[in-house]
Amino acid sequence: MVDDDTVTPRGAGAPARLPASKREPGVTLAALRTFVAVADTGSFSRAAEALGVTQPSVSIQLAALEEACGVLLLRRRPAPALTDAGREMYVRARQVLAQLDAFDGSVHELRGLHRGRLSIGFSAPHCALPLVASFIGRHAALAVTTAVGNTASLLEDVGRCRVDVGVMTLPGPDPQFACVRIASPRLAVCVREGDPLAALAAVHPRELAHSRFIVREPGSMTRRLVEQLFAAEGLAFEPAMVLAGREAMREAVAAGLGVGALFDDELAGDARLRAVPLLGRVPASGVYAVALNESLEIPSVRAFIDHAASAALSPQPDRSAAGTTRTKAAARQDPSRRRRSA
Repeated sequence: MVDDDTVTPRGAGAPARLPASKREPGVTLAALRTFVAVADTGSFSRAAEALGVTQPSVSIQLAALEEACGVLLLRRRPAPALTDAGREMYVRARQVLAQLDAFDGSVHELRGLHRGRLSIGFSAPHCALPLVASFIGRHAALAVTTAVGNTASLLEDVGRCRVDVGVMTLPGPDPQFACVRIASPRLAVCVREGDPLAALAAVHPRELAHSRFIVREPGSMTRRLVEQLFAAEGLAFEPAMVLAGREAMREAVAAGLGVGALFDDELAGDARLRAVPLLGRVPASGVYAVALNESLEIPSVRAFIDHAASAALSPQPDRSAAGTTRTKAAARQDPSRRRRSA
């Protein structure tokens, strides 16, 4: 008696399952769709019409699937009907195709940014957070998380995929990453209001030789740039105090513990402090949105980098040391040593 759940190999005297070594290497999605369509329609011709293929193609796909599985899935006569094995495989095939359809739907939503997530690390909140806010305003369905760090830690986080995008200060684009420049602030010395240095339009590092310098933690790009500036000017640089974070440094300066270093757009209207731009061989730097090149294939990452690039193309006001807005052209026309008006 022939078991309907087996295929009889040619030349064999008895039905048997195909040896694994003689089966096809795998099952294709096209074959699964064909099998389900024949089972659903009960007809090879109707299945072909539903799939938009020829009837011989349906027969070939079904035969290939049975060959790969090593069992008969459908009796052909008098009309296509599922075997016992076919009924079990039909349920599994439907599950596979349903999962695939769900996957396709998720891909469509991710591409359209109707769902997904994005993690953003930053060392420059005054640049990053307005950018994040405008991005969320355009893509409210995305789940956005944030983290704070310095340039060194953020580069490592981006490189190790702990965050998707970093917004940080760099001396220039890093060739290992996709980098978009979003701001070009000036390196400045942070002094307390009332300090004689606060009356200057700009200051040279040699005028800070006797100042108590408060610096940020190792890994801070601001600290690195100040150290490079002093070295380029042939001046010794010996910090009097090291503090973690920009806010701690600002509070120390406000308390009269010394002077610090920051960029001229980082005071956020703090009336206790002044940002006096530094002169001399100031190293180049800028604030960049940074991501791994391969991460640009992720729709949410690509969207944020594109958004950052668009924001960078918009005119950006320059902020004076007093925190008032003026154009960059006007800032360049300022005499570097002019005393500020009362």
